[in-house]
Amino acid sequence: MTLDLSRAALEQGRVLDVEHLDGGLIEMTVALPLLAHRVRPGEFAQLRCSPAVTPLLRRPFSVAWTDGEACSFVFEVVGAGTRLLAAMRPGDTLDSLGPLGRGFTLEDVVGPVVCVSGGLGCAPFPILCRALRARGVEDIVVLNGAATAARLYPAERFRRGDPAIEVVEATDDGSRGHHGRVTDLVGRHLARAAAVFACGPNPMLATLAALTAELSRPETRVEASLEAPMGCGFGTCLGCALPVRARGGGSRWALCCADGPVMPVRDVAWAELAELPPPNVA
Repeated sequence: MTLDLSRAALEQGRVLDVEHLDGGLIEMTVALPLLAHRVRPGEFAQLRCSPAVTPLLRRPFSVAWTDGEACSFVFEVVGAGTRLLAAMRPGDTLDSLGPLGRGFTLEDVVGPVVCVSGGLGCAPFPILCRALRARGVEDIVVLNGAATAARLYPAERFRRGDPAIEVVEATDDGSRGHHGRVTDLVGRHLARAAAVFACGPNPMLATLAALTAELSRPETRVEASLEAPMGCGFGTCLGCALPVRARGGGSRWALCCADGPVMPVRDVAWAELAELPPPNVA
């Protein structure tokens, strides 16, 4: 596949803030004016974790929100790369390549919109909610789930001061909101939803795909932002291949970085995807 990189830029920016939230979540804000002005909801950037040779490969992160020339990223420490990013301090320099990938399809969406966030899948939704509101969408609900209350991304960070954005929470252990999976909350919103946008662990997304196939209207747009191990982020290394449905039956390989990361849920071969190793961003 030939990928259009005309909007992507190599850019070095100054770290403005590294905020350690409850439950291990980290929100890093960096002055990256080119990325901030070009990125669309659901697109991502490849961040260099260190000026040293190792780790050699960049790590992919959704842009969570922008404010002027600043971009924010949400992650947790799961390996060598994210450990180095978490150790950065205001004034440090971060190297970014982006925006990359295909984001959410917002054309012709007038609402209501349901966003389904699981754990670190919260990352693309603050910028998405703001973009939807800018397009005149007045009915937005974010279903935000995590294992425990401490692991929930704070509701106000989805709203960013906009009371029109409703946040409904769920925790696996019942420590806040609905006691159970975030997908338990989806059914009551599907009947009137014009679009459903999701991001989270693959099992959650597979459950959502099954629910929406059964309960949503045929015209409802249902898209999910997927994760896969990315070496380059622009279709060269082929490390982020994942299975999608092929015309005529069966499945074929697509690239998460080039064909996604956002894809219609009906296009993903969920059973085959479940057999792949987990896509942790290390």
